[in-house]
Amino acid sequence: MDLITLDYETFWSQDFTLTKLTPLEYVMDDRFEAISCAIKINREETFVVWGDEIGPALRDLKVGSKGLLAHNNSGFDAYVSSYRFGLRPKMWLCTLAMARPMHAKTTGLSLAKLVQHYGLGVKNDAILHNTRGRRLADFKGPERRQMEVYNKADTDQCRALFDILRGSYGTPELWQIDAVIRMRTEPAFVLDRALLESAASVERDRKFKALLDLGRRLGIQAGDWSDPGAVAEQVRLELASAKKFSELLASLDVPVPMKRSPSNPEKMVPALAKTDEAFTDLQAHPNETVAAAARARLDVKSTLLETRIQKFLRAGELTGGLLPIPIRYCGADTTGRDSGEEYNPQNLPRIDPDRPKVSDALRRSLRSKPGHAIIVADQSGIELRTNHFLWKVESSMELYQANPAKADLYRAFAALLFARDPGEITKPERQLGKVAQLGLGFGAGAVTFQRVARVMGGIKLVLKRDDETPDDVMTAEETVHAWRLSYANIASGWKACGAALRDIANGREVSIDPWELTHTCKDGIVLPSGRLIRYPDLRQEESGSWEDGKSKRSWVYADGRHKARLTGPKVCENIVQALARDSIFDCAIEFYKRTKLRPALRVHDELVYSVPEGEADALLAELQAVMRTPPTWWPQLVVWSEGDKGTNYGDCK
Repeated sequence: MDLITLDYETFWSQDFTLTKLTPLEYVMDDRFEAISCAIKINREETFVVWGDEIGPALRDLKVGSKGLLAHNNSGFDAYVSSYRFGLRPKMWLCTLAMARPMHAKTTGLSLAKLVQHYGLGVKNDAILHNTRGRRLADFKGPERRQMEVYNKADTDQCRALFDILRGSYGTPELWQIDAVIRMRTEPAFVLDRALLESAASVERDRKFKALLDLGRRLGIQAGDWSDPGAVAEQVRLELASAKKFSELLASLDVPVPMKRSPSNPEKMVPALAKTDEAFTDLQAHPNETVAAAARARLDVKSTLLETRIQKFLRAGELTGGLLPIPIRYCGADTTGRDSGEEYNPQNLPRIDPDRPKVSDALRRSLRSKPGHAIIVADQSGIELRTNHFLWKVESSMELYQANPAKADLYRAFAALLFARDPGEITKPERQLGKVAQLGLGFGAGAVTFQRVARVMGGIKLVLKRDDETPDDVMTAEETVHAWRLSYANIASGWKACGAALRDIANGREVSIDPWELTHTCKDGIVLPSGRLIRYPDLRQEESGSWEDGKSKRSWVYADGRHKARLTGPKVCENIVQALARDSIFDCAIEFYKRTKLRPALRVHDELVYSVPEGEADALLAELQAVMRTPPTWWPQLVVWSEGDKGTNYGDCK
């Protein structure tokens, strides 16, 4: 396959720049102008075309049978190629995406830093800085020649960088990069603007009414009500300010919840964040004015829903009603999982049919194109299964093998915890079993689990048993102890992962898990796919003292803002997430081989496709068959899948 390398130089100014606009907004703005484009065909000499010549030159390349490479094809460059020049290559390639798992925590991902790291030259940005606010017509002959040299150098360096990085990439991972770029450049979802606009209006009205209701409760004088908007703004300002909200609580004879300052542990500050339990508890305060004030403050401080709706609407406006899906390949660079950008389509609020919410509009606004349907399938509990199979937990493996479709590991643990038959477990007891399975697999202690149970499952647990604790009440400590006893193999796995860190630091190759799926190397952990979990500059550092006064040492890796602490359970979590990631990514490739369909959206354990309406049932069945088949590199893993179809994404989940 021929490979075309491109690099665009475009108009930019102080107010018109990628630091102030999203890539899509920048590329589709009326102020956009492509000044020049450097083109390299395979390894031939690079040439530059200018202004109005760019479109015809790119069309002459006939990229439909070729690969198209740029340093930021997973963001800016692909938008230019696709939305401005209509290019649809056989394969999209991106050196920034390729560099992310290798260099995000070390060298950095800019072309300048990468070419310097690999000795490919020096990227001279001085010329580019001199172009601010200047359009093509403003460039004179000598300036054009300087820009041409700069443009060519970027393109040659990008191609040379690709040749180096290519050695670390097999075709399957390059396919994954191409797939996420196509989610941006060939969006499959039609945006339901009316639904989103209605949701935005409902949310604004709800918040406005809540502020006015609180204003009445607080006794704002009737004369002020000639301007309800001013009243609402006055209340909003009271709630948004930690100082004023504290004064409001004091005026209602309610103690202000306090916590130690994160930046100065010796100082106490108001605990008024949405993550502060003492503050969120105020929502259930017996004084309804206090409860209403707490709820309203959370509303005031949280604008995520409204912001997302506006970003959806803006993106749809720019693309003629479609919604590009901005997914970042290896955004979680350690494990290789994707992450979301801009309006993060990977963590849209889930829909509960029994409890409709305004936020349901986000998923439901992603509609299929005319004549198409949306199909969705997810590998059920893939990370939980992976963790239990990885360390050969016999009881869990037998449960999954006996009935892969209906195996209920949540109920199984609840039965162990309460010493009853699984069929006798109540819904609240199963909920505790669920929270335990999801929250304790990677080493959480009782204090952490107490918080996780509350946030994840709405369960308030007593930390430890005392004389006043009822016999039928399970404490956080007891739950953690029971879980670790029931799944001792996993706890032993944490120790094996902790021991592996010393092998990595010493450059030894040693198997980690009992299946011998993973092993250590000098750079980190080798996965069955050949990918690496990288721990650059792994070392031990002093981290305080033990109770006996001896120095405590912890494993850390990377530096600066990327520096992170490692423990055995954390390494276990990395392995489990990486293996689960490879399982679902393999499913995407296998489904493509069978159908030639690429995902419209990928969400950790879930694949979403837009398919011809008449073929939806057959294709969903095929997708389910793929996702119910164990990965070739781990045939003993029992996997399962659940799926659905609909006219919009929300109806499928």
